[in-house]
Amino acid sequence: IKLLTQKLKIQRFFMSKEGTLAKNTIIYAIGNFGSKILSFILVPFYTYYLSTNDYGYFDLITTTVSLLVPIITFQIYDGLYRYLLDSKSDTESANIISNSFFITIRNLTIFSVGYLIFVQFKNFRYEYLILLQIDFSILSGLWAQIARGLRRNVEYSVSGILSTVVILGSNILFITVMNLRVGSLIISNVLSAVVMIIYLNRQLKIHKYIRFKLNSKIIKKKLIIFSIPLIPTVISWWFMNVSDRYFLAFYKGVEANGIYAISNKFPAILVMLNTIFTLAWQESAITEYDSKDRNKFYTKMFNVLMSLEFTAVIGLLAFTKFVMHFMVNAKFESAWMFVPFLYMGTIFNSFSSFYGTGYLSSKDTIGAFYTSVIGGIFNIIINIALIPIIGIQGASFSTMIAFLVMWLTRLWQTRKYFRIDIDLKRLIILSIISVLFIFTYYSNNKIIEIMMMILSVIIFVMFNRSLISKAVKFAKNKVRK
Repeated sequence: IKLLTQKLKIQRFFMSKEGTLAKNTIIYAIGNFGSKILSFILVPFYTYYLSTNDYGYFDLITTTVSLLVPIITFQIYDGLYRYLLDSKSDTESANIISNSFFITIRNLTIFSVGYLIFVQFKNFRYEYLILLQIDFSILSGLWAQIARGLRRNVEYSVSGILSTVVILGSNILFITVMNLRVGSLIISNVLSAVVMIIYLNRQLKIHKYIRFKLNSKIIKKKLIIFSIPLIPTVISWWFMNVSDRYFLAFYKGVEANGIYAISNKFPAILVMLNTIFTLAWQESAITEYDSKDRNKFYTKMFNVLMSLEFTAVIGLLAFTKFVMHFMVNAKFESAWMFVPFLYMGTIFNSFSSFYGTGYLSSKDTIGAFYTSVIGGIFNIIINIALIPIIGIQGASFSTMIAFLVMWLTRLWQTRKYFRIDIDLKRLIILSIISVLFIFTYYSNNKIIEIMMMILSVIIFVMFNRSLISKAVKFAKNKVRK
């Protein structure tokens, strides 16, 4: 009877709003964990085979591609996803998918022609491979958003796993056997995108949704009006996330950018988890936006997220130096110094994303534009002011402040969409603990470092007892089955 009661409780949980969010988070985690954690696992591999100059150059390529994609696509991904969630029939879905596809192909064709003309006058390394990476990144991103919009989250996750396997295998083959260096990293990204497109198209028959007779100026206009305001938003996020690389390359050289890129691999662990949660949260927040207990649900989820974010950073601060010593080649070893502010920036980044879902839910994307631009301006000003003086640390500090400003701005502005009652006592306590851990992070005392490790585990358990308890009960139930 006890076992049956536990099973019923778990079933009711997964049928609830929190349960749906948890289920989607697990599905997205399966698909995204591999690809996100891969960039971290491959750090020793990259730092061994690539010079700081090579890795810094590839990081600039990736950074530039991430800037160009939203501009080329008009950020149509978000409009596609938002309207697909509201779709009530296959015909309606086909209308949205077809017109999103037509917009993307038109823009991609114009860009590719312009790019090919440009490279005839301005030569740089891997110019044609870079174009392939841009083209296939955009197409694979479109296919992935179609899968999400159709609520085919399992297929979306499997495509992420396949992409990870391709990147891992091709990187090892091209770098160690064929000695292609930076070119191998670009080719691996292209191949993974191609595999993702093929798989999703085969499973979802996406090509059947694309019908030329459905070409509609009205639908295109609706999608573009929704998506266009998000272009500055994404660009501002780009400024806060990656523009630091350009400032570092300009003021301190490409080698400094290579070290900074390795520093960012460690916060990437938390970014990975945040991305997974955000993917699931977007669907839940949009679905529950019109419900009566929306504010209560949003409040509960944010306070859970807040505890997880801070305690995760506290744990990462405790273990980073120890782990980095074994994972990173000596020429990148100084990267450990620049991690703490990047960790804190990741916390505020996740809070901004949580609140930013309100803009998608309400279909009012102008607010996202204003708050992102404000954060981007802060990032640029602090970069220009600090990088020439304190170098790489100035870049990490600017990232933290920019995301903090963006979160606080969104906290104030989104009150017209929903109201979240933040647990201020918990926020203050966790903030103080985080600051103390940052101070002790820079000590070279091994005893203090060991104490930090033990204490961080205790803190994580203390502040996440309820969540851990539910996870343990769920795991036990699965084992008994």
